Amino acid sequence: MKIKKFFFFNIALAFIVSASILALSNAGYLERLKLASLDLLFQLRGPLPSSDKIIIIELDEDCIFKVGRWPWKRTWHAALTNAAKEFGVRALYFDILFSEKASEEEDQVFSASIEEAKNVYLPFAFPEKTTDIENALFPIEKFSLYARGIGSFNSYPDADGALRSLPVIFYAEDDVYFHIALKLAMDYDGSKFIEVRNDDIILFDAKNEIKIPVIDGRKMLINWLDRWKYTFKHYSYLDVINAYQDMSEGKKPSINTESFKDSICFVGATAIGLYDIAAIPIEAEYPAIGAIATAVNNIIDRRFIRRISDWRYWSLIFILALIPSLLISGERVTRETLLTALVAAVFIVGNLFLFKRQVWFDPSLPLLSLIAAHIAVSTYNFVRISAERKSFFNLAVTDGLTQLFNIRYFKIIIRTECIMAKNEARKQFCIIMTDIDHFKHFNDTYGHQVGDLVLRKVSDVLKDGVRSSDVVARYGGEEMIILLRGANLKRGLSVAEELRKKVENQKITDTKNTYNVTISLGVAGFDLNDNEEKIIQRADEGLYRAKNSGRNRVETVEKDA
Repeated sequence: MKIKKFFFFNIALAFIVSASILALSNAGYLERLKLASLDLLFQLRGPLPSSDKIIIIELDEDCIFKVGRWPWKRTWHAALTNAAKEFGVRALYFDILFSEKASEEEDQVFSASIEEAKNVYLPFAFPEKTTDIENALFPIEKFSLYARGIGSFNSYPDADGALRSLPVIFYAEDDVYFHIALKLAMDYDGSKFIEVRNDDIILFDAKNEIKIPVIDGRKMLINWLDRWKYTFKHYSYLDVINAYQDMSEGKKPSINTESFKDSICFVGATAIGLYDIAAIPIEAEYPAIGAIATAVNNIIDRRFIRRISDWRYWSLIFILALIPSLLISGERVTRETLLTALVAAVFIVGNLFLFKRQVWFDPSLPLLSLIAAHIAVSTYNFVRISAERKSFFNLAVTDGLTQLFNIRYFKIIIRTECIMAKNEARKQFCIIMTDIDHFKHFNDTYGHQVGDLVLRKVSDVLKDGVRSSDVVARYGGEEMIILLRGANLKRGLSVAEELRKKVENQKITDTKNTYNVTISLGVAGFDLNDNEEKIIQRADEGLYRAKNSGRNRVETVEKDA
């Protein structure tokens, strides 16, 4: 009877642990952990070879130095298009959004070269994180008319700012639009889009059905090959044009033009300041054009990362949660802990083995279920320590007096915001630094209890005066700092003024007195050259100006204010 009861307890415990972890995951609390575990798998797996049919033509620093400031005249792109045609390039993709007209002569020359080459692909862009086709930015009609294909080049990093997947199809107004990576690969293979079936995009190349595994019905997980400098063949934009000119004059070209035959060439800016970069699992800075090229390589080489089915994954989480209950009696803690660690090690090795064979499941949640179940069935002490760790986390990120975030945690958040804002040109934010005027007066005159009351009440006004998506933290002493997401400098100044008025109109009372409190505020807006220290410093300088100008006011040192 006891054995049966113990068995059902183990089953129930494993179910509770695994269900709890799945619930936390679905709520998004474990997203960073899952992303980090995927990055680690890429790093442990090592590099993969890239296709010799994919070539990167770089607009690098040397090109900009020799030709002049960007953007270049479109006659340059026409010359490159002619060179690619002469070299036998099968597909030439410009990672440049030609949505505005240049001079009539330049556009005509480039248009004519596109028409003659019949191998040029151009991108278009949906508005940020939408599929609003009416407001999408397309190449001008003169280019779109003769381009062999166009496709979206939108890409969206994950919450931590790293790029791990591409949305290869988009649904807009009952139509399906392709990402340029999928369009290039389909045309190169001669395949056609059929449908989205279960977790696969189905293509057909007249002989075989091609299944591209996707997440959320449209995002392909990129199977990263290697670091940027070691992936694909790289040629300078000017070297390609010079080789074409040499051939035209009967000279031997300085590069091997034979390698371009039947290739897919990706033309993009890699000069510092001109190109979009993103962190990827194996490198902190990786050009966006490299992500598109890698996705194309994945498709034409059929080198996809395929996830196991959800029910298998859920079963795995449950099984690993059950294992500690079967191993642990609570009598030999060290031995039982080592056994659990051995199970974890075998699981990690097996996970990496499968990942090398393009089969992926997130190892973090099963491992977490193993660890959580081990803690749960060990001793009360382990459970107590687990609860304390959760409490320590809250203490680590929260100021005890005001219940605002502390500055250490705030800097982590703003560091991520800086990364995201640099990767998405339209994303912006503001920082507000605020200080309670004459705060020392409250402490010296009424005592520290009144000072603490003032701090708490002002903190409440600041939290209530901003959106739930904004972040308020205690910087130190009587200073607070606020992150306004999606706000430009004008909006930041407006919000700061509203907060100033709310504090000024707030009557703070205790059992004896009513206190009038004012604050001074400094505002700074995000600049592309910013990191967390620079933008905070400018906000602090604005606060310093406000205090020196009489207090109870809003100031900024921004030139565009």
